[in-house]
Amino acid sequence: MKNKITFGHCAALITIIIWGTTFISTKVLLNILSPIEILFIRFLIGYIILWSIYPHHLHLTHKKEELYFMAAGLCGVTLYYLFENIALTYTLASNVGVIISIAP
Repeated sequence: MKNKITFGHCAALITIIIWGTTFISTKVLLNILSPIEILFIRFLIGYIILWSIYPHHLHLTHKKEELYFMAAGLCGVTLYYLFENIALTYTLASNVGVIISIAP
């Protein structure tokens, strides 16, 4: 039982460190790329990694399900990272980190 708790704490710590460094790395990248370019590159890297881990296609039964998945992806992930990247153009990475952590 103790190994599971220790593993969980280590996984949470690694996740926090990686998530926290994304604000700083995005702020540095904004000197070179636009917010939309960063968003596209981030999604491309994520897609390649996820596809290499699990290269199976999701079989949907109806077109309506596909529309739900597209809407969820647009609202839940795409707009979040786009607004985060745009916010980093206006303020410091620490300010954006605090604002993001306050949002539920």
